[in-house]
Amino acid sequence: ELVVKSEIHHRRLQLASEIGGQKTLDSSGKDWYPRRHIVFILCDGMGNSVIENSVDHMSTNDTDQDSFFAKHNQPCRLRAVFPSTTPAALTTLATATWPGRHGMPGWNLRDKKGCDLPGQNCVAGPVVQLRVLAEHIIDDSSGKLASETGFQSWDDVFVEVPWARKIYVDKNACRPEIQEKNKIKRKMIYINAYSGDDYQNWSQGDNGTERSDKSEGNNGRKRSASDFSEWQIGNENFQSETQTHQQHHSTLFETAKIEETAYDTLGTPKGSADAIKFFRDGVDSALSSIANAEKNGDFTFTYLYTAHPDKHMHSLGVEHDEVKNVVQGIESEIERFWRILGDRELLLMGKYDSNSVDLYIPSTEESKRIDASIIVTADHGHITIPPEDMMTLPDDILACLEYANVGVWGTGRHAYLHCRAGLQSMLQRRWQTNSELREHFLLLTVNEAIECGLFGPDCMRWQVRPRLGDFIAISTGRKTLAKPFEVDRCQHYCKCQGAHGSLLPEEMSIPFIL
Repeated sequence: ELVVKSEIHHRRLQLASEIGGQKTLDSSGKDWYPRRHIVFILCDGMGNSVIENSVDHMSTNDTDQDSFFAKHNQPCRLRAVFPSTTPAALTTLATATWPGRHGMPGWNLRDKKGCDLPGQNCVAGPVVQLRVLAEHIIDDSSGKLASETGFQSWDDVFVEVPWARKIYVDKNACRPEIQEKNKIKRKMIYINAYSGDDYQNWSQGDNGTERSDKSEGNNGRKRSASDFSEWQIGNENFQSETQTHQQHHSTLFETAKIEETAYDTLGTPKGSADAIKFFRDGVDSALSSIANAEKNGDFTFTYLYTAHPDKHMHSLGVEHDEVKNVVQGIESEIERFWRILGDRELLLMGKYDSNSVDLYIPSTEESKRIDASIIVTADHGHITIPPEDMMTLPDDILACLEYANVGVWGTGRHAYLHCRAGLQSMLQRRWQTNSELREHFLLLTVNEAIECGLFGPDCMRWQVRPRLGDFIAISTGRKTLAKPFEVDRCQHYCKCQGAHGSLLPEEMSIPFIL
């Protein structure tokens, strides 16, 4: 264990130096990485296998003909956390901790606040299914806000504090003496389609208690989410806001909200074109913010998130032509981003024309280049699940359970199973006598999974442990545990779905493009 932790620490330092420049000491004697601008781009679901399936020239020996991703990706550098899902990965990025330490190792996690006493049901809160990737953090079973079910604050939900909180600044932080006192070094820039949602506010350092308002989305409809996530994909009645910028607390914190692709356009040329256009808007917003910071002599950290290609793959599968169009469009925009940062004059002049990207050749002269690093990665990869590989839990297994956290888009590939009291041994026996379950899923007790380090090398927090139940059923192939209506729908329409959440290389191998 000590060797593993030492190796992890060594890799962290190596990665920090590659991204932030050679470590030095600041005026107070603390470590400081001097890179002026750091840009982190997360493309949801864009695992290495997705890139290989979508981008041209991945196998050629002629590096001059390789795509931008092929030339710059180091595919063996990174792996997704387990479970390979968006809430687990994004919360790890927000807190710099493993899923076993933060409170979101998956979707719809079952929890309960307080303890019931005889005749006093009001003492404890109800059993909830926590869903954080939505406009508001909610109990997905009732639709109520988490604050209405016994959770007093966002920290009560997430357990771990986001790292942005640790450098949180107040309205006076722009004053030089306050900056020096708090050792604030970088302007924080967040760009995505979900600015203003509870999760984004929390991850960006908001330390207030959860909002108690029940504000509704456009057309009077309260936005929620599914594992396919309306938080990512919206719905046919939801019209996203146009791109907006907002300053927070001081000049050291900034967000920009871009549009998101409509659900009913997925699988059409308009869907992929919109996804690329809105990502282009995000790139332009980042370039504008970096240019302003460069003029003012500021250091920046920019976090640009897009829900693509995940959004398309969940609906269409990995191999669909529109998925390839989206990945190629994202690649083109990231290359444009890189080329513009390679010429300080073009950046400061605001010449971001995407139609002229080939004209931008990064300068080889150090004085003409922006001191910047761009890192591109994903939260997880994807595999395609045909209808025949979607299955439901048999009745004799369900009889042993209080809650089966399953679903076709991800949770059914690492299903958390909460047993009825005292029926754990019965469930194990019944599982082993079912040839299909035994052949296609690895059934572990959650304690066994923790001991194997699946949720990270650190000890799991006690607040997280109850959310995982008694067992975890990990898919060893394409078989995925789904809800009955999901199986019926997909088999009726003969429709493949993209999914992730298990340990297959396609799900765990993610790019490191620097």
